[in-house]
Amino acid sequence: MGNKNDFFHVPNEYRQRLHFVRARYKKNIENVLLYMAHECCKIAECTCEEYNKRYFNAIKAFPGNIDKSDKALNNWRTELPALFGFYIEDKSSGRTKTSNMAYFLDENQDLTQFLKFFLLSFQFPGGHLKPNENIKLISDGVRFKPAQFLIQVLMEGNKILSEQGKQNKEMSLSAEEATYCIFDNNLVKCRKTSPKEIACLILYNRKNKIKYYDPTDPFIFNSKGKPRSRGDVNRYAGDLLDLMEIAGIVEKNHNYYYLRCPDEATLSIFVNDTSFFTGYEKFYGNASVNNEDISAIETDWFKYVSDSLNKEIFKTDVASLLNEQEEISFIWDERVRDLLANPDRNTKNIGDVGEAIIYGHEKMRLKIAGLDELAKYVRIVDNPATRPGYDIESREGDGTRDIRCIEVKTTISCRKIDLFGFHMSTHEWDVASTLNTHYCVYRLMLSRKERVLYILRDPVSLYKKDIISASPRDGMEITFDENQFEKNEILVWRK
Repeated sequence: MGNKNDFFHVPNEYRQRLHFVRARYKKNIENVLLYMAHECCKIAECTCEEYNKRYFNAIKAFPGNIDKSDKALNNWRTELPALFGFYIEDKSSGRTKTSNMAYFLDENQDLTQFLKFFLLSFQFPGGHLKPNENIKLISDGVRFKPAQFLIQVLMEGNKILSEQGKQNKEMSLSAEEATYCIFDNNLVKCRKTSPKEIACLILYNRKNKIKYYDPTDPFIFNSKGKPRSRGDVNRYAGDLLDLMEIAGIVEKNHNYYYLRCPDEATLSIFVNDTSFFTGYEKFYGNASVNNEDISAIETDWFKYVSDSLNKEIFKTDVASLLNEQEEISFIWDERVRDLLANPDRNTKNIGDVGEAIIYGHEKMRLKIAGLDELAKYVRIVDNPATRPGYDIESREGDGTRDIRCIEVKTTISCRKIDLFGFHMSTHEWDVASTLNTHYCVYRLMLSRKERVLYILRDPVSLYKKDIISASPRDGMEITFDENQFEKNEILVWRK
């Protein structure tokens, strides 16, 4: 590898442009993923034709899509399952069913955790590509996990800078550097170059002011013989790095990406990961492999991805999400403070933190109403042994001592969430139908930009009055319109 006229280039025999299906909804990806996972969970196993029809209608119903062309909507239809595997289509039986990926996201409501799993399993070759594209990668000997390699390069770069006495500097990557030095370099993708060597290469190129984008380079020409734009050339590495930012692994600053993962356990999982989909291994060195051979193992690919899901790891650190120090420095109730101060908090269930926040909210709501004595009765009752069907017992505070039973449904993400679906178990729905107006769902949405709380009192009655939508699926998939409900301030408990 070297430079020609101050432009960096990989020797032609090792240059291979890496690409994958792009998410055209990238700027709104968190809302899209939550919405589509929720919608897929409403669809029972059925014929491929029927599933595809309902799936397409769900895409069209997404806010802002109603006026889009069928071509634009069909792009969504192909991109979502290819990248995120929300459903599995079995062409041999003619049946389609919603995948574990969709159920996992819909039930756990942790987008940063979900994206970490996606990034951990995202590989080349992979089921997100067309069979002929995978055949090319296999024939070139490619075995590449981009998120893992990018993390390793950043970590090695930090070590190099530290050894050079530059402790005040951090290693960073631009999308352009990642494209030219990593994504389009088969020496990397075939595991013939180490992360340390690439970190050294990038730092060397910076020091010597080596440029990357050369519009006269035939390698970047499109099918019409015209040079692709700089943004087009760098878009795939940029997309992957942006997903890593949403997942809380890196932070973007002036178009450079830095390691910002507060959880060493997460980095350790990525760095030490040796998993790889084995379904392609039999095709390496096989010149006769064809599209049918690759298509035949597509279902195995999505099963491999789904099997990687483990709700006990990659839990989002809510304290880092709620990173405004003045907001968590109040004297919260012991349960809240313990959860946010506990170094093992990222192994806690999201629901625990949501419960703790609403627990403090309820105590403060009653205190503000001058009902300090009733505030003492607020308690968390969620217990697998007793299965009450809700998380918190509070009091109405309306002049009576009536109990308010609260089920907390929490979603967390880096960016603002604008969609409002959630899942209620069969038991929760049954209890709600028994308790009527004394049962409330507190829909809590936490992000770095906003903390939102909606209260749905007596969800069964709301459903019967067509104020909310509910579809059966091991309980009910609930959807509501934000305009039908008041946005509540989240109260912070102070003694």
